Amino acid sequence: MNTLAKRNRILIYPALIWFLVFFILPLSIIFIYSIATNYLFAGKTVHITIKNFLLIFQQRYYFIILLRSLKISLFTTIFSIIFSYPVAYFLAKKTKFDKVLIVVLMIPFWINYLIRIFAWKLILSENGIINQLLMWSGIIHEPLKMLYTQTSVVLGLIYTYTPMMVLPIYASILKIDNSLTEAALDLGASRASAFFDITFKLSLTGIFAGTLLVFIPALGSFAIPAILGGTDSVMIGNMIENQFIHVGNWNFGSAFTIALAVLSIAMILFYSRIFGLESIYRNREF
Repeated sequence: MNTLAKRNRILIYPALIWFLVFFILPLSIIFIYSIATNYLFAGKTVHITIKNFLLIFQQRYYFIILLRSLKISLFTTIFSIIFSYPVAYFLAKKTKFDKVLIVVLMIPFWINYLIRIFAWKLILSENGIINQLLMWSGIIHEPLKMLYTQTSVVLGLIYTYTPMMVLPIYASILKIDNSLTEAALDLGASRASAFFDITFKLSLTGIFAGTLLVFIPALGSFAIPAILGGTDSVMIGNMIENQFIHVGNWNFGSAFTIALAVLSIAMILFYSRIFGLESIYRNREF
């Protein structure tokens, strides 16, 4: 038994080395840069400071970007729930071809991420499909400005991350025993009350899990705001890229990166405190 345990322990080492080299080491370098005054390998004396973090809150522009990112991520999550729940419910309870339809739902993920986002750019442009249809039908007489707005960014994020909301909700609804709803109806409950008191409440763990899978990636999104957004749609990811690539201020860019990581961790802990994160992984029998 001891020999078997030792062999199993050896299997952990490759994953542990990968985790240390490609996650812990880069994150440690970013953290060091965030509290340093200059480049680490410039041959100059490096001083420790928290000025890089204070600048995020001292400069109104950076603080606005932080709040904007939170707002866009929140809207993305809310609308993802609204769009995903009916789809997940249909897949779990109203069709026998749920496995096939899930594959169909995931087909867009087989196409390159940037190609799909540029497709939305063509759809939302002044000469795009939506404006052309609206003008052809006579609803509008000149093209609407939909591209390079926060609305277009939210649409792109919803399109990208909605499947990440559908899957956990579908899994939670699928586990709900239909006899519970039938019992509620037999006892005099209306279909609406039976749905909200049983199906909806028992599927909250799926909604909470989907919230994590959508909100956190949307908060750090970079490509979608860069392609579909304008100057008023800059998010945290774009600011970090600008500091590293264009401005060359690696210290402030690292501070923004660490701030984003801390914000994400804080929201997960808050989420766990309020809703009970362990309930997502707890096996339930209905």
